[in-house]
Amino acid sequence: MALIKELINKYIRGNEIFSRFVNVFSVDVIVRGANFLLIPVFIALMTQREFGNYGYLYSFAMTLSGIINFGFYVAMTKLYSDTTNNKHQQGSMLFTITTSLLVLVAISMLIVYFTKIDIDFFSLLNKNNDAGNFYLDYRVYVFIAVLSMIFTNYLTFFFVSSEQIKKLQAFNLIRFFLANGTAVIVLYVSPLDAVMLRLAITYGAELFLTIVFGSFLFKRFLPVFDLYYLKKAFKLGLPIVSGCLLTAMVNFGDKFFVMKYAGADTFAVYNLGILFSSILLIVYQSFNFVWLPLFLKEKDLTVLKRKTKRYTLIIITGLSALGLLVWLGTYFALVWGIIKINYYDVLYILPVLIVAQIFGTLIGLFANFTTYFEKTHIQLFVGIILSVIGYFLYSSLVKEYLIMGASVSLLILNAIGFLFYYTRAGYYINNRLKGKRELKD
Repeated sequence: MALIKELINKYIRGNEIFSRFVNVFSVDVIVRGANFLLIPVFIALMTQREFGNYGYLYSFAMTLSGIINFGFYVAMTKLYSDTTNNKHQQGSMLFTITTSLLVLVAISMLIVYFTKIDIDFFSLLNKNNDAGNFYLDYRVYVFIAVLSMIFTNYLTFFFVSSEQIKKLQAFNLIRFFLANGTAVIVLYVSPLDAVMLRLAITYGAELFLTIVFGSFLFKRFLPVFDLYYLKKAFKLGLPIVSGCLLTAMVNFGDKFFVMKYAGADTFAVYNLGILFSSILLIVYQSFNFVWLPLFLKEKDLTVLKRKTKRYTLIIITGLSALGLLVWLGTYFALVWGIIKINYYDVLYILPVLIVAQIFGTLIGLFANFTTYFEKTHIQLFVGIILSVIGYFLYSSLVKEYLIMGASVSLLILNAIGFLFYYTRAGYYINNRLKGKRELKD
């Protein structure tokens, strides 16, 4: 008991990060937690194959949005911090980056649509399984999902950068009730295709809300286009896009190989495991929403190094405990019939996926340093390495062990990624501190 009190006094009580995190998380846990509580509802309203197909298309849309967003959300976060003391420059920066993103996304989507690159890619990727046959039926709805993901993410990072946490909370709260609530009602009463309805309603509603809440961003605009900020945005963002393109093997490869070797029904089980394990990632994201603006503002690298080490220990301990609760909750949900017994195998892969997600959150924590030091090109290098390793892991382990093979592969890849970013962050910090000491001498 004395040890617990000591830890609370040392790391929690009076801690600015923790107090802000509680304010954010208090609403986030309601909104995002409610999303997970709806999973059994969607499982009941959709067949196992529909649930698997929806998860596959969702993963494909996420991968595509990570490439077409041009990494501008990272550039905006960094440049917002750099222009905090000059509202004129900040307004020009926001106007330049946002309008450029709108144009670039519009052009990219038109190119993809008319050249049918996505169809060719999807057909090539899934020529040996039934996934390639249904993409055309949902193509328009996947496009809506991609647009929603890009601009919802961009707006979220604007609220985070500008520390407008209340607006972010309102955005998430309304989004939950409008998007998911409507989707549940329509799926219940409509005999139409459940995959199409869920994609159309969920992401159509989210895109509409993003436009409405985007007015808070538009109000900050100073309509002066500045090429300097566009160049900086490309410098920071394009390496991230390249990294996303190359790490598609990590982010989408597991889903592809599971669908290829196991089919949609088994993929539904794997998708459920990914969804439940991502609870840990969502908790970390709530923390990072608070931490990132303060992280980028901190100029004392010694302080930054000490705080990062402290939060690393807190994240590992806290998420490990949460992971245990997630597994127990899933177990009882299956035993009590809340989740169909068809998904029972998720209990075997969930512990592996939970550990993989813990490594994934630590990647995010230490990857912040690539933005801080404007070294985002490192993510391109990491993407190449992980993609090559990922291909061999997934192609061999998933073929042999199916969803357990995919889970173990993801764990190995995230562990490698964490080790790289951890050592690289230490190198950047020590190198900068060494340079400052030499200047003083």
